[in-house]
Amino acid sequence: MNVMLSWYAVKNLEQGKKFYGEVLGLKKTFEMQGWAEFSHAEGAAAIGLAEQQQASGNSNDAGATVVLGVQDLDRVQKELAGRGVKFEGKIEEIPGVVRIATFRDPFGNRLQLAQSLLQA
Repeated sequence: MNVMLSWYAVKNLEQGKKFYGEVLGLKKTFEMQGWAEFSHAEGAAAIGLAEQQQASGNSNDAGATVVLGVQDLDRVQKELAGRGVKFEGKIEEIPGVVRIATFRDPFGNRLQLAQSLLQA
């Protein structure tokens, strides 16, 4: 079983498409009226955005958390911060397992960058 999609309700689809496409650098893999999907490649796990005017995304526990795997957490975090992304708190580390940095999109949805520390 593979994770295929995590999706969020967003109030402004154009703003969401700009954030996921331009700021995060993901590829738009599908779009129809009121809906868009972004991923690193066709057929891979994706993030979906559904335009809904009642979307809140303001509660700390609202919505899904999407984890984006990275090779160099410090480099990617610095790059995204340079594009205006605000990270929450310090990098969390589970020694020998993973390093995690949490941030939110313009709608308050939670995302994380994760760098695996496991030896292959």
